[in-house]
Amino acid sequence: MSRKDMGDHGEQVARAILEQNGLQFIMSNYSCDMGEIDLIMRDGDCWVFIEVKCRSNERFATVVEQITPAQCQRIRRCAQLFLLQQDLNEHVTRMRFDVVAIVIDHDQAQWLQDAF
Repeated sequence: MSRKDMGDHGEQVARAILEQNGLQFIMSNYSCDMGEIDLIMRDGDCWVFIEVKCRSNERFATVVEQITPAQCQRIRRCAQLFLLQQDLNEHVTRMRFDVVAIVIDHDQAQWLQDAF
């Protein structure tokens, strides 16, 4: 499976898990000059920006450990731009940043709410 195929599969699995838990899908693969957000969803009145990490195994590090502080910052900046484009004020709009970590070899998925 190519990296792109694995990423697409991971996003589909993550979206299904989140929708089963009541989140409403807004869009996938939002990109701006600062980076990309894998999934944008709503949990009631809260905007949820989701980073999906999908690996075939956890040989070198857990999937969650592979998210760097710089990556978190890029996702936050993309989210700020997204909210601005929606005419929403980031200071009064409820939002959170979640991570869905998927390990294909073990058929595991872990959803971390408010991860960063």
